Amino acid sequence: MSRSHQPERLTRLACHGQCRPDPARHVHHDQLLRVESDPDAMVDLFETAVTWAELEYPTDTTIAPHEWLDFAQRHRWHDPERMLRIFGLATDIALRAAPAPTPAALDMAMAAGSGICPALDPVEPPRRRLRVASP
Repeated sequence: MSRSHQPERLTRLACHGQCRPDPARHVHHDQLLRVESDPDAMVDLFETAVTWAELEYPTDTTIAPHEWLDFAQRHRWHDPERMLRIFGLATDIALRAAPAPTPAALDMAMAAGSGICPALDPVEPPRRRLRVASP
């Protein structure tokens, strides 16, 4: 018998007494706690991971990607292994992303001919000499 694909309703877990998030980061902390029970919170996590290198997130109110795995390990979850996989993948995405190139770097690359359509060196077509066959 196949298992239903209906998502199970998970209750949000409260933070245990030993976790005392920085007051400025409390909102982001609670948003990360909702990742297990709220699909929108998971999408937000991966959106943050994908755009981490491109956008400037406020460091005083945002828990940075290099802290996400530690966050997942310190908290209690209904499925701890799954949450470690989710936060591990999000961390990997965020920390592997290369920062977006600056406009000056793009201009320089295009000038050097290494853009999407690099400039090609002109190539002379081969010269063919026709020979007339003798009768």
